[in-house]
Formats: sequence, C-alpha cells, structure tokens
Amino acid sequence: MQANFFLRFVHKQALFRILMGVFFISYLAPGILFAQQKLYDDLFSVSFPDEKNGWACGRWGTVVHTPDAEKTWIRQDSGTDFTLSSIHFVDPQNGWAVGDEGTIIHTRDGGKTWVKQKSPVPFFHMKVYFATPLKGWIVSEQTHILFTDDGGKTWRIQFKDKDFILKSISFCDPLHGWAVGEYGFIYHTRNGGTTWEKQMGKFEISENTGDVEGGNFLFDVLAIDPQTAWVVGIDGYVIRTVDGGKTWRVVVTGIPRTHLFCIRSDKRGDTILVGGEGTFSTSSDKGKTWKTPEFKPPITYGWIYGLASRGPSGFVAVGWEGAIYLSNGKNPSTSWHRVVY
Repeated sequence: MQANFFLRFVHKQALFRILMGVFFISYLAPGILFAQQKLYDDLFSVSFPDEKNGWACGRWGTVVHTPDAEKTWIRQDSGTDFTLSSIHFVDPQNGWAVGDEGTIIHTRDGGKTWVKQKSPVPFFHMKVYFATPLKGWIVSEQTHILFTDDGGKTWRIQFKDKDFILKSISFCDPLHGWAVGEYGFIYHTRNGGTTWEKQMGKFEISENTGDVEGGNFLFDVLAIDPQTAWVVGIDGYVIRTVDGGKTWRVVVTGIPRTHLFCIRSDKRGDTILVGGEGTFSTSSDKGKTWKTPEFKPPITYGWIYGLASRGPSGFVAVGWEGAIYLSNGKNPSTSWHRVVY
C-alpha cells in the first residue's frame, strides 16, 4: 500500500499545527473565551468519567470543563500554552492531559488545579489512557510507550521501537491493550505492557522509485474486550479484529475516503461511532450496517477529532473551532446538536 511520504514527518515538533493546516481549513490565533463564553480553540480530545462531568482539551493548552454535560462549559487554567492532544479522567477528580514538548499535566481536584508531571522524553505525546487511578499509559513519537503505576509521580519508558509516531492507545482492562500509529503499525499487550508485540505495520523504501511504501496512517484504536478491537485511519480506513489481533479485516462502511480521527462505542461494543474530516457515521449492529446522523449545524466543512461516552445519556464529540456536539438521547444515529456557550 502506497503511503504519502508527507505523513512521515507531519508530527515532528508541530504535529497538529502542520497536520491540521494541511487537512483542515481552520488555523486560528490563540483563542479566548469571550463574554458570551464562546470557545474558538480547536479541541482534540474529550473525557466523561460519569454522566455529567466532562473535560475537553486542545490547542494552546485549552482545557474546558462541564459539571452538567450541556448547560455550562468553563475554561480551566491548565498552566501550559502547549497544545494538548489528549485528556483522560478516571473519576470526577483525577485526570491527566498530554501534548507537545513532553507535556503531562495532572489534577486531583477536578481541574481546579493542574500540576505538571515529568516526562522521560521531550516528544509530542499523542494519547493518554488510565486503567486505574494509578496505572496509566502515554503513546508518543519515536514509537514510545510511557507507563506509570503511581499516578504519574514517575513515568518511565515501557516500550520503544523504530522512529515512527504512535497516535493512540486503548485498553479494555488493565492487561489487554493496543497501540496504533503511522504506516499501519499496531502493537498489542496481554500483560499490561510488560511486553508489546507488533501485529501489523510496514515501512519500506522502494528500490525502483525511492518512494515510501507502507501501511495506512492510523489515528485511533478502541479495545472492546481481549479479543475485539477497532482501528480507524486515513481514506475512510476501518479495520477490526475478533481474535485478539491475529487477523485484522477491513470493515465496509460506505464512509467517503476521508480521514477518520476517532472511534468509540457503548459499553457492550454493539454501537460503534466514527468521526473525522467532514464526516460522522454510526452502527448499532457491531458494524454490519452504518448510518449518517444529522448534525446541527452541519460538520461538512469541519471535523470531529474526539469522542466520548456519557454513560446512559449518550455521547459527546469535539473538534474544530471549539465545537462540542451532544447526541440526542441514547441513540447516536439520529441527530446531534452543538452546545451553545
């Protein structure tokens, strides 16, 4: 599979600034919350540890919080101006966000105060995930996976490989997880990261043309259970495994050949949601059939980069220019409405 050589370098030192500049039309000066509480900074990640409490993060160190899912979104002082690419809360008090220049920040009080944690590498961190308040992982540049078992007081390099970018990580329990990134590379662990094995991925330089030949650029992974996981990437690429990663098969979705940035599901894994550049699709039968819900206002010229479940209340999606959308009720295949600040 021919890979775009540009993707090899898009994340170096300015991942989202370059990538979004190429893929999207929105490139804004540092945004602020105006008197009307309007947020203009791009959002890349969202996390809801329970039905009402949620946090989102994005460009220029942006962190916003809601205590009621919709009525109120308030900007919090993250203590950094670096882009934050991922945020994850294990409960309404304990959360982490990561991003550019090795940034790792942590809160113990629901975001009232954020404290910097020390990263063992100065890379652009792509995704953070915590299975418990103590055990967490970060995926980063140069195929690095960082790990902590003390809530981030100390982070150490758990795994590293070739000089590629890992974009996402997901665990279905403290032992079983997947990490994915550039050129279709997929790594899997069955023991909480003590060992990581490569399941997919290809990067070669053609002897005939000098072009890069590699797998698809993968943006997000979702671990459902020890046997089942989903992955999305460029050109509407969706794959799934139902045997722990021994085999990965392409899922026919009918989604346009656009870039897919995020994937989430309900607790059982029956309902699947994928979002990306100007597109959003849902399946209520584990990927057999797909629907395109209505977004008000439309996302045709925008993008969705982060997704999260709100428990029994539905789902939330975030993206360009501070966009926050909520699904209408438990069925995400009908319609979504944008939050008005």
